[in-house]
Amino acid sequence: MRIIDCSCSIGFKTINYEVVNHEHLLVREKVKQVRDAEELLIAMDYCGVDRAIVGHNTMADVDPDYGNRALIAETAKAPERLIPTWTILPSITEEQYAPEHLFPAMKASGVKLLRAYPERNRYLLNGVVMGDLLQELVAAQIPLYLSSSEGWDGIYQVLQEYPDLTVILYNYGLWSHSRLTFPLLKTYKNFYIETGDLQTAGEIREICNKFGSERLLFGSEFPSNGIGGPLATLFGSGIATEHLENIAYRNAERMLSEVKL
Repeated sequence: MRIIDCSCSIGFKTINYEVVNHEHLLVREKVKQVRDAEELLIAMDYCGVDRAIVGHNTMADVDPDYGNRALIAETAKAPERLIPTWTILPSITEEQYAPEHLFPAMKASGVKLLRAYPERNRYLLNGVVMGDLLQELVAAQIPLYLSSSEGWDGIYQVLQEYPDLTVILYNYGLWSHSRLTFPLLKTYKNFYIETGDLQTAGEIREICNKFGSERLLFGSEFPSNGIGGPLATLFGSGIATEHLENIAYRNAERMLSEVKL
């Protein structure tokens, strides 16, 4: 079975390593990070992962432009296996993030997915600030990675304004999140959960039963998690092979094929 890890990071964080726990408290712990693509590929090979959707820790810790450039330098070493994502900023202050500039640059660099860190980068992810870009993300079906480590209100707000926006939730904490995620899964057809933190017994199976396996993407959130733990959780979830295949690679491949750049 092919495996696409939808959430890996390259590069060293300034603080090693911030993790949000189930009570929305920030936990700092030391984990083994990977410096470059070569080290990530070793970790992927050890766990049997074919491809990975990748970010760079300097996107959030240093500067989005710097991190975006650093990531492309790494994913270019293995473009058949490493799929790059970029971080966005408001175009009213950084013109290069206007759709007419950003989308051609994404196409040239093989980028089909984006990330946003609004709290860390001091902006609001809403129509007033980012409407020009968010409308075009919807039209182009470009997925946007968001973490509840910056709060749930922003995720709810942007989806209320742009209900057809494709959002991938990651880094949301290891304890049950169902009261916060199930309303989003029910209401927004393009809301997805990356499975790295779905490690409470029965969570993956429950989501498949309620909402279908099409709404989950396998991801490890490496290096905040080792790749092997979330992978074992997926394959030990007791779901049918068809659902396993959807989560392991089919949903990601479909999502990437639908992007219009």
